[in-house]
Amino acid sequence: MGPHCPPHTFESAESVSAFPAPIDSSIEMSLDGTHVRHLRGVPEILAHKHLLEDFAAKIGQHTSMHGLGFRLEHDYARNKVPHLISVVAGLDVSAPLTLDSLLGCVLFFEYRLWSWNTGFFATGDSSGISSVIAPPGIRAQVAARAASTILRKGKIALACFRSDSGSLDGIAFPAEQQGLWAAQVRGVQDHLHLGPTYDRTLERLGKRTRTHLRYYRKRVEANTGCLFIADAAPYISKSQLASINLTSLKPISQSILDLQFHAAAERPGGFLCGLRARDGGWLSLAGGWRQNHTSLVQWQMNASKLQHLSLCTAFRAYLIEHEVSLGTTTLRFHGGTTHSMVHSFRQEYAVDLLLRRTGPFLAFLVRLVPRLVEMHGGRAGRGNFLVDALRSNKLEWSLLCPPGRQADLCPGYFERDVQEIIERKGAKFCKYYCALCGRTVEPVNKDGGWMPQNHAPLEAPNESQRGGM
Repeated sequence: MGPHCPPHTFESAESVSAFPAPIDSSIEMSLDGTHVRHLRGVPEILAHKHLLEDFAAKIGQHTSMHGLGFRLEHDYARNKVPHLISVVAGLDVSAPLTLDSLLGCVLFFEYRLWSWNTGFFATGDSSGISSVIAPPGIRAQVAARAASTILRKGKIALACFRSDSGSLDGIAFPAEQQGLWAAQVRGVQDHLHLGPTYDRTLERLGKRTRTHLRYYRKRVEANTGCLFIADAAPYISKSQLASINLTSLKPISQSILDLQFHAAAERPGGFLCGLRARDGGWLSLAGGWRQNHTSLVQWQMNASKLQHLSLCTAFRAYLIEHEVSLGTTTLRFHGGTTHSMVHSFRQEYAVDLLLRRTGPFLAFLVRLVPRLVEMHGGRAGRGNFLVDALRSNKLEWSLLCPPGRQADLCPGYFERDVQEIIERKGAKFCKYYCALCGRTVEPVNKDGGWMPQNHAPLEAPNESQRGGM
């Protein structure tokens, strides 16, 4: 098992030896002859946090598994059940999970209504950096494998993962998988590459941003006599922490602040730094984690009284200088930043991979979400990652398993308006195109509603057959 990973039990283990041939041959080599393991619940997942941290570092996703306990205890995770799906080398499901056997993993959260498990799953990070942990060459494939696995226990699944190019190449699903999938790509800019010195780092920023960092740092120093405190935790009492929160620009609930504070200040790899005025008052605080040469700023808060001095900009100048002195090469900001320095951040991409089962309820649901968003001015569901991913009315759903591979008749369902009115023996009938395979289907009345007849799938509908769509 290795020194960091205690024994564990798995809820389930599934052997998979064959996948559709993906585009990249290296992906086929990486995932051929592997199996999937499923951990459910906070205790089982946290038992492997050290292994997960080491694995993230091994594949270059530094700090992405630090603060795992924080994410599992955060407000987003409350009233949700966490599931960790791991792709493991070999077909022996009883073999110990080690740094060498682990190929990738995905952390899902299942939404709950009171005590009811909904079967709706989503990863918990819209940037994708801490949701799908896998080498870049197989990250899309690991996300697809994990989402396929979790879909068998639910109705809909979202796996958000980071991509350098935004390409969907490599996504493939098990041959027997039923359902539909869609994907969308979003631009993400959330990290700054640091130079060997502070001045060399500033040279990478725009002229105006460089000027502001220097100017506002001098103004804040002149007005407050402040000092940058690299290790601020020993100097902050619980009452001071509450006071900082109340006087900050964006106060949050004290329970969340306490969780953030302890996760950064007391756990291995964490850091808490701040800017303190000559009178002892705290002007800024920031916390996060460091691993190798990467630092992640998970959260930051600034006092509201010095808004006219652009305290945030001044604090960023101190923070960058300190990180350069530590030898940090990548400074990442969780969720990105609205600061002008973002224009110097490297452009990457987050891919939202969505899988769902077929059926009229889910077909209605995915069409309803964009309409609700339009009705409520884009405010509906903000912060709910699954709803956010379904906001677009441009999602194009495709079969997980192409029609030629389906062993059974296509069940079909309707997502479109009537395509044609036909008359037979003096009676008029509605004629639809199946949203799954494109074949013209006549409905039958079943269970009080109109349902499509089961039919042989149409393997390659031509334009004339689908001209009304």
